[in-house]
Amino acid sequence: MHSMASIKTWFTDFYNVLSPRFCAICGEKLNTTEQKICSACLIRLPYLRRTDFLDNEVSRLFWAKIPIERGHSFMYYHKKGPSHELVMKMKYNHRPDLCQWIGSMMARDLVQKHYFEGIDAIVPVPLHWIRFIERGYNQSYYISKGISDVTKIQVSTSWAKRIKNNETQTHKTASERLINVKDAFQARSRIPARHILLVDDVTTTGSTLIALALAILKENPDVVFSVLTVGKALD
Repeated sequence: MHSMASIKTWFTDFYNVLSPRFCAICGEKLNTTEQKICSACLIRLPYLRRTDFLDNEVSRLFWAKIPIERGHSFMYYHKKGPSHELVMKMKYNHRPDLCQWIGSMMARDLVQKHYFEGIDAIVPVPLHWIRFIERGYNQSYYISKGISDVTKIQVSTSWAKRIKNNETQTHKTASERLINVKDAFQARSRIPARHILLVDDVTTTGSTLIALALAILKENPDVVFSVLTVGKALD
């Protein structure tokens, strides 16, 4: 008699022959135990290992600018190597499934480090409606959804909206980034949460997340924030 586990494995193997899956980073075929990214590429990702979430290179971006409780990024991001390939796939290749999977993977690691304690809600950085139509989805929402799948913390997309379709931040200096996102967001008043986790794909200077937090604080001055992104751009 075949066990249910061996039958399931046989069906998985058979499905992978008919419909092979490929690594989101290198494009190599995934084996039956790998999901979204192959083991070789997962090992190559430049992870941030710090566990002091109040005093690190991510949280320091927000000191004295917004009330920050914790800050963390999953990995360093730079324009060469696997981190770049991963972020490009998440943003531009219509891969909400990949975004959600990465969110879940980050959350599983951080739950063990008590990162989400006291957080009432998750707010992904909103996309302007024009950008949303162009891209078809908001990658930060699906990253947040993956985090929520693990933590069961609600994702709130109605508390803030992007009212300014500002230019990409990619080639701007720190001061230009701040100007570019000034007044880009509008928030709802009387938000029923005190501690909000802001989620984005990559942070460089923190200007987008600061602008979002300031918009929320304008209407809800008692809110505090934690920040979580997939990538922290290298200077």
